[in-house]
Amino acid sequence: MAKTNSFKIAELIRGITYDTTNDVIVTTKHINSKSKKVGDATKTSTSQFALDTFAHASYRAARYIIAMKEGTNFHSTEIMLVHDGSVVTLTAYGTLKDTTLATIDADISGSNVRLLVTPASTNSTVIKFDRTLVDA
Repeated sequence: MAKTNSFKIAELIRGITYDTTNDVIVTTKHINSKSKKVGDATKTSTSQFALDTFAHASYRAARYIIAMKEGTNFHSTEIMLVHDGSVVTLTAYGTLKDTTLATIDADISGSNVRLLVTPASTNSTVIKFDRTLVDA
């Protein structure tokens, strides 16, 4: 069945409420926009993979909040990165962990900046992120 605009609007309204007590808008779904994104991955290998990508011609910098979990172990960090069109520079800070669950790097591949993650274990590692981009 094709989704009409009326159906899309009804779905949007169903996911948004207004909390009059606290004067806030509450959503039951994640909201992605041109510069904001949430995502996740579950890995069972120690192979490096691209957790996220974005067009380097459109965005100059990004900020990620990353949370990882493996069994009862956790690891959370904030990443800031910037690129000049050929080289990506990143820094991790605000790291909280009881063990290192992954290493994080970034590069440019083709027309995209890639946030690269290498899990430290072959056990199931769940990685979630929240990203904000800054226009070039």
